[in-house]
Amino acid sequence: MYFPSKKDLWLTLIIWGAILAMVVPAIIDQEVVGLFIALPIAFFMGWLWFATGYTIEDGFIKIKFGPFRKTVHIQDISKINKTKNPISSPALSLDRIEIIYGKFSDIVFISPRNECEFVQLLLQENPNSVLDEKLKDRLGK
Repeated sequence: MYFPSKKDLWLTLIIWGAILAMVVPAIIDQEVVGLFIALPIAFFMGWLWFATGYTIEDGFIKIKFGPFRKTVHIQDISKINKTKNPISSPALSLDRIEIIYGKFSDIVFISPRNECEFVQLLLQENPNSVLDEKLKDRLGK
């Protein structure tokens, strides 16, 4: 099942403002070199914006962040926390879930739009995952 990323308003303004600030002046001034530089950057930022999401299938979370991919085996998840950690991650919102997984306690921060359904699917596949109190309250557990 696919879950698109939540998108914060402030990040929407930053990304689309940056895209417009790069592309519009180059178009208005008809600068070929400026467009040659601005369009690939704008395309990349748009790709991040439109292609950030998370798929749960076949026992894995498949994370897409534009051209970047990451896969987490659901059985390797040890803990799921609610967080607002601003560290760089495949999330377009600061309303995030911290997933701790693997032998060396790797961490990934994601922000699925339908967080409750996402976490419930994870718990169906791995009921041994530990939820923090914020998520337990949100899920009514």
